[in-house]
Amino acid sequence: MKKETPLLTATKGTTKKKLGWFSKIILGLNWFAIIGLLIACCAPFVSPTIFGPLAFFGLLHPVFVIINLLFLFLWTIRLRKQAFYTLAVLILSFPYYEKQLSIHFETAAAPKNAIKVMSYNVKLFDYYNWSGDKQARNKMFTLIKKELPDVLNLQEFFNQDAGVFQNLDSLKKTLGLPYAHVEYTTSARKFNHWGVVTFSKYPILNQGKIVFSNRNNNICIYTDVLINADTIRIYNMHLQSVNFDYSDYKFLDKVVKGEDAVAEIENSKNILRRMQLAYRKRAPQAEAIAQNISECPYPIIICGDFNDTPISYTYNTLSNGFTDAFIESGTGLGKTLQNPLPLPRIDYIFHSKKMKSFEFKTIETKKMSDHFPIVCKIVL
Repeated sequence: MKKETPLLTATKGTTKKKLGWFSKIILGLNWFAIIGLLIACCAPFVSPTIFGPLAFFGLLHPVFVIINLLFLFLWTIRLRKQAFYTLAVLILSFPYYEKQLSIHFETAAAPKNAIKVMSYNVKLFDYYNWSGDKQARNKMFTLIKKELPDVLNLQEFFNQDAGVFQNLDSLKKTLGLPYAHVEYTTSARKFNHWGVVTFSKYPILNQGKIVFSNRNNNICIYTDVLINADTIRIYNMHLQSVNFDYSDYKFLDKVVKGEDAVAEIENSKNILRRMQLAYRKRAPQAEAIAQNISECPYPIIICGDFNDTPISYTYNTLSNGFTDAFIESGTGLGKTLQNPLPLPRIDYIFHSKKMKSFEFKTIETKKMSDHFPIVCKIVL
């Protein structure tokens, strides 16, 4: 009697092979992963305001890639034609891989005339002591001073007109960056201010801001600086975040550790609702910035906390026509969020295609901000 294979069962007297129930499940999962990856590849081109669920597929793009790779291995060793379908979708999604994983075996050193650009979400310099480390602010100052950027873009910036957190003046003196463009989204008690700031070694010729109608705490500023004889516009932005609270992070930590979180299923629903709302708010923010960029006559450098991954409508809208410094000169995954989940990067530096970037790096820190600073050198 002929023995059945684990995944395929032969029908006697025919050349056609009939699938058993287990094989049908495996094949169904494979097709789900194939279709899921195809949908994920569409996410950057469809605004979440039109179809919100599509954005979640973009977030899961790396997961679908890994699952399809496992299936490709399975079908290849079993010599099944399903391997061709799986391979085809992996090849189709190939352009997305470099946005999430950059590999440079040899990196060229930056020329001496390169300008050093740094972007960092400083989380208010730990004003509320989220880190539990009273030296967090001083550590961030030390880190920034060590890098000595020519242009420094900070998001979630906090400043006091009087008191310990007079960060605007302190950073000017500490870094030797005499020029600054700061815009506040919120002020309290007349001397506490929250917003974003761009510090510059170079003179500021003009400045402006893009205020979003759907979120007061988010903003984009642009600063025209004179570098030698060239005018360069620098965009610095902080886009809509998910605004997770402590219970959300506690739930995510349980998921990562594989602990039982069934009793907290309501938390997962809350997280999904917040994420979908954030996707829908970021889309018009990105579109407003892209419109301003399209009207700019100068070479451009874009920095900021997008709060979105590389396979997203936000990234696609803002990176269109620009070079991603991480792709050009970075290495690894470039994760910028200090989070228990292995999420892709959400902080970026882009520049006009006529420019060239060198020595991109993500500086992994502990007990400072919840973001890692990113740095690169750019030749105009």
